Amino acid sequence: MAVGKFSDIGIGLRKIRRRRWVLWLITLSYAPQMWLTLKLTHSNRALGAVFVIWVAFLCYAVLPVAFSLCPRCGNYFHMKGLMPLYLRRCLHCGLHICADKREHRERPGDPPPVDPE
Repeated sequence: MAVGKFSDIGIGLRKIRRRRWVLWLITLSYAPQMWLTLKLTHSNRALGAVFVIWVAFLCYAVLPVAFSLCPRCGNYFHMKGLMPLYLRRCLHCGLHICADKREHRERPGDPPPVDPE
C-alpha cells in the first residue's frame, strides 16, 4: 500500500488513540462495577449479569482496536499474526501511536513523515 500523507496519518492515529481510550476505560471500569453491584444488590446473580454485560462491552471495544489499520503502511496496527499486541508502535512499519504530535515527530529511528504536496 502507498505511504499516506502526513495529514492522513494524523487522522488515522487519532482514530486509533480514541479506540484505545475506550478500551482502557471499559477495562478499568471492571473492578468498580463489580464492587458497586455487590454493594448495592448483595446478589451473585446480579453480579453475573453485570459481568456478562461488561464482557460484551469489552468485546465490542477490543475488536475495533485489534483490527485498526496503520495509516502509514495499511496493515493491522496491533496485529502481526493471530494475536493482537497492544503496543504503542505499528507491528509492521514501527509508526508510533503519537507520531503526529510534535514531541514524537523528531525522535531518532522514526521515519520522516511524507509532507502533503
